[in-house]
Order: sequence, then structure tokens, then C-alpha cells
Amino acid sequence: MTRLEPLKLGPSFREKIWGSTDLAPVFGKTAEPIGEAWYTHEQNTVVGGPLAGRTIVSLLEEYGCRLMGAGRRTDGGSGAAKGPRFPILTKLLFPAQELSVQVHPDDAYAFAHENGPGKTEMWYVLAAKPGARIALGLVEDLPPDALVRAARSSAIEKYLRWVPVAAGQTVFVPPGTLHALGAGVVICEIQQNSDVTYRLYDFGRVDGGGRPRPLHVDRAAQVADVRLRPSSAAAEASTAGGVCRVERLARCRYFAGERLSWDAGFEYRPDPQRVHILIVVEGSGSLNRTPFQPGDCFLIPAEAAPFPVAGRGVRAIRAFVP
Repeated sequence: MTRLEPLKLGPSFREKIWGSTDLAPVFGKTAEPIGEAWYTHEQNTVVGGPLAGRTIVSLLEEYGCRLMGAGRRTDGGSGAAKGPRFPILTKLLFPAQELSVQVHPDDAYAFAHENGPGKTEMWYVLAAKPGARIALGLVEDLPPDALVRAARSSAIEKYLRWVPVAAGQTVFVPPGTLHALGAGVVICEIQQNSDVTYRLYDFGRVDGGGRPRPLHVDRAAQVADVRLRPSSAAAEASTAGGVCRVERLARCRYFAGERLSWDAGFEYRPDPQRVHILIVVEGSGSLNRTPFQPGDCFLIPAEAAPFPVAGRGVRAIRAFVP
């Protein structure tokens, strides 16, 4: 039986009405407005090596705990999911406009109304133009009926709590948080593998056909916790010595996010209890002798043997289920 080795994943680019045609500092320019690059969705595929072209879902079906770790579920903990489901969805976001004001439900509400898990997420700011900001909660509490009226009259704009952000900061966004990414930021997002989003307000935006996008005002008001006002934070101090510096970004029951930095070669030691995701955001080098550059992502199977990593001035975001 051949041991699984690190797997390079190709990004899946998603066109969005609020997206950008300039994906710096990770990628180059594009013809269409790209809002998101997905990495660990079930349909993302392996690039290169003996498993080239295989989807994540096919790897879950064939390798199970060899990929995920001893005793790990392959339904992503979703319970209601049909077939294998990877537990963490990782993305890069490139907003050229404000995203809608939105909120995500918790597991209890989502399982009851959406037949799947809720959505907890974190954002790591890769780049931010001067004046970049993120809306996180409201400047004052509003009861559900007042929140609905404000959303339908556009008065919600005066209640949004905008927080300035800078490269290197992290924001943890629990379910129930009203939020909106502002223009001019580039974000690495780590989240539960769920796309349940309730739009409360969309700044009067219309699609290419001149139609407003659907809103979910009543459900958004049901799940919103107007007391939540998260803040941005710097990475915590290094948790490991040696050549590779490891800093904690966020941690919850669904995922942990870390920033790894290195300037010389070292041996990476996989965790037999869990799969790791590595997204390179700065620098270039090689991982298990496979070259990488910003925007490359690797899945590190739980059963992989230690392997060499090289590079200088490299930063990567690592995610895993605790």
C-alpha cells in the first residue's frame, strides 16, 4: 500500500458581481471580475503527481482516515450531508466593492432550516489598501423588527460598525455576526464547509440584467445577534521554535488557523491525527520537491511521512480541525 504524500490543489475561481480584475498580490489580472478562489471544496482537484485530476471527494471516498486522520469523520461532521464532505472550506477573496451586509446561522438553525451545518469563519487580511475597512456588527443594538425596517429602508447603512483593517490582522466571525467586507482588501478565509448566507442589505446593487440580488431579510433578522461586535487582532506570538515560525490566528471547535513563516529549509512533520491545509501567500520555494508560489495550496494527508520544505521569505496559512 503506497503511503499518501502531500497533494497540490488547484484553485477554483468564482466570478462575482463585487469581484476584482486585479488579483494582486497573489495572482495577476483577469478579464472577468473574480471574487473568490476556492481550494478545499469537494470538487477541487489535485494538480500533478500520481493522483492528478482526482477530486477531494474522490480522495475522501477512497482513502478516508488515511487522508483525514485516525477516527476522523468523512462527512465533515455535517450529519445531514449526502456522501463525503471535507470539513473546512478555504478561500481567497478579492472584493473591488463592498460585499452585501450578511449573516450566517449556527448549526442548530441551519440543520433545522437548511439541512446542513451553519457557518463560522475567520478572515486573515493578506493586503489592504489605505482606508480599507470591514463592517462588523452594528453601532447600537436593534430589535429584530427595527433591524428589518432599517434593512428595507436603507437606514441600515448608518448603523453599520466599520472597522479599519491592515495586512496581517485576523477577524474571527462567529455565526450571528452581521458583517460585510469592504473594498480594497484581500482576504484568506477559513470556514466551516457551508455556504449558507442570509443577505440583509446589498447597497442597492443590481446584477448584469439590472435586477437586484435576492435578499433574506426575515431570516437574517432571526439569526442575527446584534450584540456581537468582533474586532481585528494581530497574530499571537510564536508557538514553536526552529526554522519555521508558527503563529496562532484563530481557533474554535470547527477549525484552527495559523500563520507559518520560514527563511530556510526544514523538515515538515505531518500530524497523524489530522489533515493539514497549507495556502502559500508570500514567497516561493518547494514542498516535498514540488515548486510553489503565492496562491498554491497543499493538502497534507495525515498518513504522509515527513518531507523537506525549502524557500526564503515564505508565509503560508495553515488550517486544520483541532
